[in-house]
Amino acid sequence: MPDEAKYAPFICSCLLAVFLFSPGFGQTAGNLSARATPSVVVVEGGTLIDGTGAPPVANAAILIENGRIQQIGKQGEFNIPAGSRVIQADGKYIIPGLIDSHVHYDMPWLHRLYLANGVTTVRDLGGSIERLMTLRQEIAVGNILAPRLFISGVPINPGSVRAMNLDSAREMATMLVEAGVDGIKVTGYTSDELREIVEVAHANGLIVYGHTGPKRGGRAPGARLAVEAGLDGIEHALGVLEDSMGKDVTVPADYDPESRDHIFRFWYGRMYTEVDSSKVDSLIQLMVENNVYFAPTLVNFERNFVLRNTPELETDPALQYIPEDEPPRFGPFGSADRENWRKTLDMMKEITGKFQKAGGLLIAGTDSPGAALPGWSVHQEMELFVQAGISPMEALQAATLNNARVLNKQRDLGTLEPGKYADLVILDANPLEDITHTQEIHLVIKDGLVLDPGVLLKQNIEQFGARGERSFDRSKPNQ
Repeated sequence: MPDEAKYAPFICSCLLAVFLFSPGFGQTAGNLSARATPSVVVVEGGTLIDGTGAPPVANAAILIENGRIQQIGKQGEFNIPAGSRVIQADGKYIIPGLIDSHVHYDMPWLHRLYLANGVTTVRDLGGSIERLMTLRQEIAVGNILAPRLFISGVPINPGSVRAMNLDSAREMATMLVEAGVDGIKVTGYTSDELREIVEVAHANGLIVYGHTGPKRGGRAPGARLAVEAGLDGIEHALGVLEDSMGKDVTVPADYDPESRDHIFRFWYGRMYTEVDSSKVDSLIQLMVENNVYFAPTLVNFERNFVLRNTPELETDPALQYIPEDEPPRFGPFGSADRENWRKTLDMMKEITGKFQKAGGLLIAGTDSPGAALPGWSVHQEMELFVQAGISPMEALQAATLNNARVLNKQRDLGTLEPGKYADLVILDANPLEDITHTQEIHLVIKDGLVLDPGVLLKQNIEQFGARGERSFDRSKPNQ
């Protein structure tokens, strides 16, 4: 174990973050909640889709007490305690709270947007560990109403190792473990470095996940070598495509591998031209055999590239709830670029469907916020899964049960069963008939607290302003 004194400033800074971060994040549960909720809540009369894969149960009843599910049965099968709040859900459908396994949780206006969309748990994949550890604790004790938060800390790559004045990837992995992360993300490494990171993580009961490319320029070894070195999960379908090419993509003479715009326009956007289906099948088999999960983040690519600069994206009504414009991340795209990306996305969907049919652990992560809007993007990812040939039930499980497995929290999350957290979403229509019905949300319950999505969205605009009205200013301590 490393010397405690060496890391004391790093770990102690987590305590200082309570004061440094409170202006933006220090909203109490009472300020954010839509209404007060008794300690006992009963939901009855709706059709229960519990997330286990079992057939839906009509006229269900769910008894919630102290934030946990105590009983589930048919309506009338158990007594309702006096003083309970009873929610009549006749004609509605009840699903587990949704989980987004790939977010970047760096703004206080995210809290309500995730919850209003039924996302009751998120996993951050690359933010300030000091800030996020504080936020995670404040959420856990009920001081802030927000999705349950799991964190990865700063991703491991050569740049982050140098920035922290550390000697090796192994040392950084050890530091992250001691700081209290829930898992470790990697974005640049050699096969040998990845083996060291995995050794540290697995010895401490954590998994390692992240990027497997770009291979060009030697930033990462590619998906196959990463799996063989022990990587537990692949984020982004790009890595699977890149490692399944028969030969390199033809790029312009002035191609700059250090340019983010060039990489996404001329390399990633054109990979579909060189993908070898036999290599895809072989890589998927290797992933399944090694229990490597797959988070393709399809919605991120669709909205960043296929829908980019189109009326469909620019007139999205959900944009009104996003108070801050994101700086442009890529150069200008034309119709030819979008068409290349449409073909690349189609291939990503094909690979996603193949992975699911091969028995792989498919999960829903969206890389929000950004072009993938926080909360809305989980529903759009599930819709893309169904377009890939995956059943609505399987798509729903990717955003609930499977994500809980990756978090190693399947005893508490992911399905609606007695003893688990009371995280659930009440829908106005059947998601198994049409997966887009997951967006027709009547009420959200998180930890037994009943939330009205319309109220949450209204509150968000009142506090932070609509798009283009940036009322939130970090320099003002009272906001």
